[in-house]
Amino acid sequence: MKRFLLALGLAGACTAALAQPAPVAAPTIDQATQALQNAMQREIQAMNAEQGPGFDSNAATGVVKTLEVKSIDNCRTPPAGQGVACQVRTTAELKGSKTEETNTYHFWQQGGRWEARLPSGS
Repeated sequence: MKRFLLALGLAGACTAALAQPAPVAAPTIDQATQALQNAMQREIQAMNAEQGPGFDSNAATGVVKTLEVKSIDNCRTPPAGQGVACQVRTTAELKGSKTEETNTYHFWQQGGRWEARLPSGS
């Protein structure tokens, strides 16, 4: 009887452990910084092609170079089920002063490195 109760207790513990959500894989701060810098650089190139000579790509590139990820929180798998969406706090130098923002970014791995997608409003 004791063995039966012990087995039942272990089965309950295993079930409770399986019911816990699995940790979501997320990029490190350095990986997220690089992924966001790459995504922003691609966005700048696209804007430069669309808007032509009136777009100040040098100033935009300067902001990208100063971008730093300060924290990554609340990562979850988005409804589409690919990659991970995280709240990311960043700082960047804009017109000589540091700005800090928190946005949700989508990250995924491709070719062994992290990629990022900017919010659609960017």
